[in-house]
Parts: sequence; structure tokens; C-alpha cells
Amino acid sequence: MIKLALIGCGKWGKNYLKTVNAIDGCELKWACDLDYEKLNQAAAVYPQTRFTENKADILNDSEVQGVIIATTPESHYMLAKEAISKGKAVLVEKPVTINRKDSHDLIELATAQNTVLMAGHTLIYHPAVKRIKGLLEEKHIIDDLCYLNMSRTSSTSQAPNVDVLYDLAVHDIYLSRHLIGMDPIWVIAHGERYIQSTYNNVINILLGFPNGKIASIFASFINTEKTRKITLVASKTKLVFDDTQTADRKIKIFNKVEQEHFLAMEDNSEPLTQECIHFMECIREHNEPLSGKENIEFVAKIIDCISKSLAKGGEKINIF
Repeated sequence: MIKLALIGCGKWGKNYLKTVNAIDGCELKWACDLDYEKLNQAAAVYPQTRFTENKADILNDSEVQGVIIATTPESHYMLAKEAISKGKAVLVEKPVTINRKDSHDLIELATAQNTVLMAGHTLIYHPAVKRIKGLLEEKHIIDDLCYLNMSRTSSTSQAPNVDVLYDLAVHDIYLSRHLIGMDPIWVIAHGERYIQSTYNNVINILLGFPNGKIASIFASFINTEKTRKITLVASKTKLVFDDTQTADRKIKIFNKVEQEHFLAMEDNSEPLTQECIHFMECIREHNEPLSGKENIEFVAKIIDCISKSLAKGGEKINIF
């Protein structure tokens, strides 16, 4: 039985509460939040979990093997550092940290403590993404890839108090590398703060990859609709992944030989469930996660380069 704890019972923390408590072979022993009302509400639904306002209850519990951190991005670094220092495996929601140095510090600490550090890059564990990744490798589609076009938007009347780069665009940053199978070599980014926002709520990003491949990323909090779409264009094949569709219509393929058709999905499990199961497996077998140290280092580096491009008005930044 793997024993986990959760720090942060807010919007995304609620999803972890529900997900982890439903996984066999796992006990969510503790959940922590500074908001007493949130704790009371959650305690009524999950009586098997202990709720606390004091993170020390989790950090000092030797039975807790792994800690999930789903708090505000600014608090991730210190919470993860404290948990890792106690020798506990840590799963941190994206963004793992808000600067590259802090990510590097956590990676070094986790290595020194010989423990698991994993990012909540949930879409890597999406069954549809796994299916697409397998198809790209099996059919060698990436060899003649032209570009990826990625759109991730929300239609909220009031944008959240977080930069759209960290909340939405980060998903397509790690997905572009995951699907293409190589690192980008340059980036151009432009963001805007509309409707009196103190954070970028709209952003356009171009990632350049070797051999002329390009990933175009658009993310917005203030769009007319929710979109979660990736269009992959190669010389002989075109593929669309629309995560807002039902399971049987998420992946659509176009090619010159056959008419367009939807790709059947045998696995319809929730990505967050698969992510948490993978976290447990990495703790049990002491394996490096798919979204582990290398993935964390990559995302921190790219976000750093994007931030430089934003600060320089969309200047092209080479990635080293």
C-alpha cells in the first residue's frame, strides 16, 4: 500500500483528492490546506483522509512516501524542497517552479536525496496522446512532419491571477517536444495583458525544431470558447487531436490513401488517474518518471527563453 499526502485542496487539488482516493493500492493519508472551510468541505466527502492546516503533520509522518503539491505556483518551490529534504517522493503541479534556478535546485536536491521528483504534466499520460505518439513512431510520420499547430483556450469572463504561459501554454510546450521527439532550437513569443490583467492572458509562441519543423502555440484565457486542439501536418498525413470531443472522436486522421476517419481508442481512462498511478509505480520501483527531472529541466529552460523573448518584444531567442 502506497501512502500519499496532498498539499493544496483548491480547484485542482480537489481533482487529486477524488482521483487518488479512487485508486486501488493507494491510501491518501493526509490532505493539507490553509483554508479551513475547504478542509471541512473535503473532510465530509473523504472521511478516510486526515485533513490538516499544518504541513508539518505531513512532512513529519514517516509513513507518507509521496507528497502531491497542488498549491499556487509561487509556493511550489519551498513546499517541494521541504518534502524532498525529508526523503519523500514529490509530484508537483505545473509549473513546477516559476524560474529555472529553482527547478534546477529541486532536481539537484532530489538527486542527492535519491528520491522521485515528478511534474504534473498530465497530458503526457493521456491515452490519446500515447496513441498518437505510438502512431507517429510506428508510421514514421515525424520524419516528414511540417508543423504542429496547438490551441488551448478558455472562455472565462475574468482571467485567473496567473500568467497564461504557466497555466495553459505550458502543456503544449512539453507536448510539442514529446510528440516531435527532439528539443527546439529557437523560440519567438508575444504576449498581451488585456482587460486590465496584471498577467499575460493571451500568448503566441513559435518553437523552431531541427529540419525546419515548427510548433505554433496559441493560448488565451479570454477566448469565445474552450479549445484543446493539436493539428499535426506532415507531407502525407494530417492528424487532429481535439480533447474537447468524446473519446471516439478525439483523434481524426487524414491521408492520401484513405478517407478521413476517427482513430479508435481502447483506453478511455482519465489522464490524471494514469499520472497518479505512474507516480505510485515510480515510488514503488524507484524509477524515473516520464515527466521527471529531464522533463522539468526542459520546461524550465524553454519558459526562461520564452520570458526573454516576451521581454524583448518578440525577439527570436536561440535555445542552448
